[in-house]
Amino acid sequence: MYDTGSEAKGSILAYRKARADNDNGGNNELHSIVGCARSDASKPMATLGGIDGVIQNSYWSTSDGLQDTGVFPLFARSIPADSAVAKAAAEFFKAHDYTHIGIAYIMDPYGEAYKDAFVKFCQAEGINVITAGFLGTQESVEAAVEVLAAQNVRVGLFVSFDTDFGHFAAKGKELGVSNYPGALWIVADGVGDSAVKNLGGDANGMGKLLAVGGLPGNSNYDAFLNDWKDFDSDSTLKAHAEAMWVTEKSDGTAYVANAGSNRPAGEDLTQLYSTFFADNLVPYDVTTYAYDAAVSLGIAACKYEAAGGTFDSSFDSSALFTELVKTSFDSISGSVAYIGKDDPAACEKDCGTRDPATGNYVLYNFQCDSSATDCPIYTTGMWTAAGGWDYTNSQAPTAASSPTQPFRFSDNTQVPVLDVDPPPPIPDEEKNLLPSSLVTVGSLLVIINYCIAATLGALTFLNRKHKVIRASQPLFLYMVLLGCCISTTTIFFFGQNDDGGGSDRRTVTGEDADGVTTVSPVYANADSVSCMMQPFLYSFGFTFSFAALFAKVTRIVKIFGNKKLSRVTITWVDMMKPILLLLVTDIAILLAWSSDDDAKLQWQREVLSSDISTGVVLTSAGMCKAKGSPWVYGSIILALHFAVLVYGNYMCYKGRNAGTAFSESKYVFMAMVSNLQIMALGLPMLVMVYDNPTTNYFMRTGIVFFNDVGVMLLIFLPKIYLVYFGSEDDLNQATSTQTSAGQTKTGSNSTGNDRTAELEQEILDLKAELEAKS
Repeated sequence: MYDTGSEAKGSILAYRKARADNDNGGNNELHSIVGCARSDASKPMATLGGIDGVIQNSYWSTSDGLQDTGVFPLFARSIPADSAVAKAAAEFFKAHDYTHIGIAYIMDPYGEAYKDAFVKFCQAEGINVITAGFLGTQESVEAAVEVLAAQNVRVGLFVSFDTDFGHFAAKGKELGVSNYPGALWIVADGVGDSAVKNLGGDANGMGKLLAVGGLPGNSNYDAFLNDWKDFDSDSTLKAHAEAMWVTEKSDGTAYVANAGSNRPAGEDLTQLYSTFFADNLVPYDVTTYAYDAAVSLGIAACKYEAAGGTFDSSFDSSALFTELVKTSFDSISGSVAYIGKDDPAACEKDCGTRDPATGNYVLYNFQCDSSATDCPIYTTGMWTAAGGWDYTNSQAPTAASSPTQPFRFSDNTQVPVLDVDPPPPIPDEEKNLLPSSLVTVGSLLVIINYCIAATLGALTFLNRKHKVIRASQPLFLYMVLLGCCISTTTIFFFGQNDDGGGSDRRTVTGEDADGVTTVSPVYANADSVSCMMQPFLYSFGFTFSFAALFAKVTRIVKIFGNKKLSRVTITWVDMMKPILLLLVTDIAILLAWSSDDDAKLQWQREVLSSDISTGVVLTSAGMCKAKGSPWVYGSIILALHFAVLVYGNYMCYKGRNAGTAFSESKYVFMAMVSNLQIMALGLPMLVMVYDNPTTNYFMRTGIVFFNDVGVMLLIFLPKIYLVYFGSEDDLNQATSTQTSAGQTKTGSNSTGNDRTAELEQEILDLKAELEAKS
């Protein structure tokens, strides 16, 4: 037995001493080596053994860096390489949806190869890995923790040894990287259970992942444990072991117990104390791999000799290595088999490494109370290269020291801790929806106008035979009410808030010239009938209400503008002509507008502001807009209606001397001027608040409501007042007209005979006046 001190220099010293001890007069009789443990120590030994023809079978050197058969032709190992465990670790983190993790590793052949394999497998799983290596000193370990802290890493894998882990845990707790609720660290096989347990409650939620040698349930392993407990009474075994023990380390220092050991400090460790096996009923896991390494070499030696090989000067190390690679047997760590066993000559990579398919990959979990000085360890899952992870407790290995239990994280739940801070919650999109109370008020205004129109219509119908109502032409009064109701109905369609099928708050639209992905939030447009209903209803309402008034004014002007007193006949068909002309013109324009895909109004939700980096919409507004410009058609309609209003006001001015009953010029003029003012002032204001749905709705609703209610009240209230409260003189005056000469004429409800009598009386008066002058 030779001690390497677990370092490269000690490995060379131990190898040279072994060679010297087996010189035997110049004939080297060193044929093979069991060990050494650390990969850092195995590399120089495997290099020298490859040169000298000495086979090495390591039980704990797991670095994938030892797989190069060109450099290490006679290196074998009875333990799977790190790449298998690294893949299991990557799949564990992937299974818990981690995307941002770290690896703290010793910068030696073991740690470097483990890190390389782990990063490769994580990248294949889409996991970002922050690497932080250290040299095995407290300062370098703490510097690695600072690297992880700077990258906000709190979930990851630790690959090194006990002392380094102690420094890592202390600094990690200080910087919020490890040992606290919200962190998850899995240690590799280089860290012993006691090193983790020394953290007490801070170890809660940590894990340990390794290729386990012996597992309960394996009959060979169970038999091994049964024999182990009786070894304290086996004096022959103890004497044999102590006889082979070395008395000092490779650096020349003696073996003595360290502080914290369960043996008195300074005691000679080359002697097995009396209760050694009883105090260690379950041997360290690597013991099983050491057993496999020794037995594999023994079986290979037997087969080599049976095939005619010798261990004298004709010793053939390559032939013995081939037999070692071909060795397979059931052992205390399961079915032992080596890569290349089927055809060693054709093996090009990892020849002599334990076949990863024969390994037992187990995840353990430390579950501690906050005040605990010791932490129970639970088996939480197994991994196989073929099937991946199996967390079914009944399938996991069990033992008295590690019963099965679901993995518990550091916050004492089975919910995986977060690998990164959760992103800030996406603020609710401010859609600038119309307040429901405002829409309710708008609907209430519509109902109020409906009620006013219904009341006025009912009173008109009930008093339809009254001379004031007859003089005002009830048909056209009904048309005014109908027009106002149609116009008022537009308010219902102003209150649209629907997005027409939803929207996407973040849509990737492509790449810019530099190849950078651009994110542009857009909303799906909805073909909304409601949008085009607004100009339709407005136009129809205007036509039926103001065109009716316009027709009335035009009729009266024609009658009382007849200076020659010739007979003028105006039928209701004549009265309807301007109404129908305006209606047909509006319908034609509106139909053309609706059929133009670029100009027709559609409900759209447009983005007002968004997050530059993510494209998430912050504020938006829904409104009726067109793909192109709707103002070509809208301007024609507005210009037409504006012209009608101007001309109507002009006709009112011409009929200003006609009586109220005939042209109602005073109130019609007031209504038309009011509407002209509203259109002239309201339209610019609507343009200014176009992008503010709430203000826009308020303005449009107010304009329509007051426009319609104003027309109805101005036209109907004076008549209703005369019907119910007017005196006989008021009625006579209301149903007569005053010409510019001051003469009184009967109202428009007079019959043809009345008109004839009036003219005859006027002729008689003129004759009398002539006779008097003669």
